[in-house]
Amino acid sequence: MPSLSFTQLRHRPVHDSEGTEIGRLEDLFVLPLGTRPQVTKFSLRRPDREEWILPWASVVEVPETTDRPVRLRSPLAGLSPVALRAEEVPLGKTVLDKKVVDTARKKVVRVNDIELAEFEGGLQVTGIEGGLRGILRHLRSEGFAERLAALFGKPLPHDVVPWEVLDPIETELSRAKRHAVYTKLAKLHPADIADIMEELTPGERAAVLATLDEATAAETITEAQPEVQASMVQMMEPEKAADILEEMEPDEAADILSDLPEAKAEELLETMEPAEAQEVEELLEHEEDTAGGLMTTEHVAFSPTLTAGEAIKRIREEAKDAETIYYLYVTDPQEHLLGVFSLRELILADPGHRVEQIMHAEVVSVRPDTALREVAELQTKYNLLALPVVGGEGELLGIITVDDVLNLILPMIWKKRAVRKFI
Repeated sequence: MPSLSFTQLRHRPVHDSEGTEIGRLEDLFVLPLGTRPQVTKFSLRRPDREEWILPWASVVEVPETTDRPVRLRSPLAGLSPVALRAEEVPLGKTVLDKKVVDTARKKVVRVNDIELAEFEGGLQVTGIEGGLRGILRHLRSEGFAERLAALFGKPLPHDVVPWEVLDPIETELSRAKRHAVYTKLAKLHPADIADIMEELTPGERAAVLATLDEATAAETITEAQPEVQASMVQMMEPEKAADILEEMEPDEAADILSDLPEAKAEELLETMEPAEAQEVEELLEHEEDTAGGLMTTEHVAFSPTLTAGEAIKRIREEAKDAETIYYLYVTDPQEHLLGVFSLRELILADPGHRVEQIMHAEVVSVRPDTALREVAELQTKYNLLALPVVGGEGELLGIITVDDVLNLILPMIWKKRAVRKFI
């Protein structure tokens, strides 16, 4: 059997072994397992409109020419409908005209047709057609369009995406694959997943995020545009959204909550663990474009009497929760900022030296109400990857990482360039 498509099969007459037309093929049923789903059954619409489910094994021939019927092995008298298994799903109903994620090209594609091929006497789904050709098949205009394109010396392109790189967007097919759903999508970089999310509806985003682990979902949301971040969180179940917010840096969680309606933000804060919620609530007290609004409270600080060897041991134990460990801070018991040193300086230091011997006592810092522009200027002037934020008595409140500043500064630059372009 040559390669064929779902739309070439759908509504085609079905003849029994005696050549009598007994109905038309309506849909194919597949087992959504493995890299290529196997067609196991098909639905037959009888002349009296009754629907029969028959095993695909009863098909003996599917001619390449679309005006010829599908032929069965047995006469009508030897056929009897069979029951569907719980895991079998209708291919046309659950995939055709639905959205899927092309994880190879990192984009969302609408399924205009489904590609099929024979394999070991059976029929498998090999891919989907996402381009114009699939739409033309729907309209029974593919042949005409090919001839028209040939007149202009331009072939009608095939936009076939292999099934192996596809992840369906919350359909019956994806629900039937709960144990493996979005496994391909989850392997992409969070920034790529965020780009894909922006092509989906709010409900679809929530459905996809709900199946990802909290760490991947958290990174994905932080890579998305602010307005998309808010819609993602708002559409999710409160418990799942709270778990994801807890995985984020406190400043990132605070930025998202500040864009939500007050009632929704309060609901999520109440659902979060008390300790994480308190950190986020403290950050929400500051304006977003100030040092206090930009800072994260997760940083690494040491006592001045700690040795370099002891500091390295503590980093191994505690630094996984810090946003950055490139800079390490020294504080007294009242958390007053005493100095700073880099991870490189710590590694090169004598293990027996105390951190107060390797720290720099002159620390560039800002207050919580320092404006974004001044923060950016200081980080640029002193080539700082992180900038500490201190309170009125010099206590270390948090740090601002350079990526958080860039996330706010770069959109402003792009907007200004866009304006200049059209002036």
